[in-house]
Amino acid sequence: MRRIFALLLLLLVLTGCETSGNAELTDPGWEAYQQQEQQSQEETTQPEETVDYPAAFSLAYHRDHTLDPITCGEGVQQDVAALLFEPLFQLNGSFEPEPELCTGYAWDETGLVCTLTVRQGVLFSDGTTLTASDVAATLRRAAASERYGYRLRQVASITYSNAAGEVVLTLSSPNQGLIALLDIPVVKSGTENQPVPTGTGPYLFVTGSEGDYLQANGDWWRNETLPVSTIPLVHAKDLDTAVHLFSTRQIELLTVDPTGDHTAAAGQVQETDRPTTLMQFIGFNTAEGRLFSSAEARSAFSGGIQREMLADAFLSGHARAAQFPLSPVSPLYPEDLEESYSYDATIAALTAAGQDTGVTQTLTMLVSEEDSFRVSCAQYIAENLSLLDWEITVVALPWEEYLAALEAGEFDLYCGEVKLTADWDLRDLIGTGGSMNYGGYSDPVTDALLLAFASASDRAAGARQLCAHLQDTVPIAPVCFRDYTVLTHTGVVEDMAPTPGSTFYALENWTIHLEP
Repeated sequence: MRRIFALLLLLLVLTGCETSGNAELTDPGWEAYQQQEQQSQEETTQPEETVDYPAAFSLAYHRDHTLDPITCGEGVQQDVAALLFEPLFQLNGSFEPEPELCTGYAWDETGLVCTLTVRQGVLFSDGTTLTASDVAATLRRAAASERYGYRLRQVASITYSNAAGEVVLTLSSPNQGLIALLDIPVVKSGTENQPVPTGTGPYLFVTGSEGDYLQANGDWWRNETLPVSTIPLVHAKDLDTAVHLFSTRQIELLTVDPTGDHTAAAGQVQETDRPTTLMQFIGFNTAEGRLFSSAEARSAFSGGIQREMLADAFLSGHARAAQFPLSPVSPLYPEDLEESYSYDATIAALTAAGQDTGVTQTLTMLVSEEDSFRVSCAQYIAENLSLLDWEITVVALPWEEYLAALEAGEFDLYCGEVKLTADWDLRDLIGTGGSMNYGGYSDPVTDALLLAFASASDRAAGARQLCAHLQDTVPIAPVCFRDYTVLTHTGVVEDMAPTPGSTFYALENWTIHLEP
């Protein structure tokens, strides 16, 4: 259980102090934020600076670490690996799967067996042909890996037929969203233990007399013209080194988490956000006898969260406000069900929930103390919802104590962040007995709708029905989905459109300007 938790529940880590309730029934912070936004919009535009084009489009990598996409580290290794290997399906900017090394798929009548059709005529960079056995070997390794093991947890068996060019996945429970989980890069079977395994991607890895670089793959099955034929690689021992290399123009692109303290980069920088499945949310202790065992109290709390402000002001715009546990960029997100924030409506909801008795209730909101960046988010939520009978105290704990308190149920609220999977399966988060359901929420109707969504061939209808129910029951209060940010130097790259699965999505459409 602890391993699954480490993979999926990247809980929102905050440090903070106790906060007291507001004496006056006002809307603290919102007016000041609006004035700040107006002032920002009225600022004069700075004159454009001269664009300095590089001599080469270089990337960072760690020369002593593997580039196997199943096991290599996050960050620069994953970015380089994305140019060497291709997935079965690629997620576009809306989290929708598009065929890459698979041309299609079919479900049997039980909804438990999915047959993938492997694309024919695809060559690895060494000139050998991609086969169904290569795909099956990669998926088996992925199912046993730390990176992909959780998303493939429902895959009971993987078989293949090279003659038919098919791979068959048998599931332990229905999941019509499976295809969105198969953006897994394929490696040639038998090369996975090499420092640089063999892939089918647009580039191949070359070691030359002057260092390592990527060279355009002449056998690439898509036969598209790439924006550059050669990409020099520069060694970076860690992320701080990579940031320095970017700031000093030794590399031209870097993907970062914009909420980190290490992402400051000097020079003229262009930022392009990349959507993720990282959802920040407020969890409730729903145990009997607790205040938030009441759906009315949970709903009143959720309605009082100023999501747009938190995303824009505290997360610097690198997040997307969300009222439902689906990314708002997904077509499954029921935007028409959203309710606008209203301070008066929050007060009315609190009153209707019986929270206007004049008797103060001190509520504890748990956070981990490891990330100071998010302190302001937790404090702002606590301060703005310390209304009427509520006085919310933020308690920051060391990580292990935080986990222990969550597991023991010693909280009223907690701030959390979870890395969801792109099939939006929420059963472990809000289903009865789920491994991440620390609030103890249990509702048979919710459980049935979660299963129905997973089984539905009409995914949009299933998502809408589930979200409408969650809007009434509020097992958790989603706040926003965070973005990663791709940094490039101003004017160097045009038409970049990074997606949840790839910084280099539709690379053939990029224009990269180099020194004349």
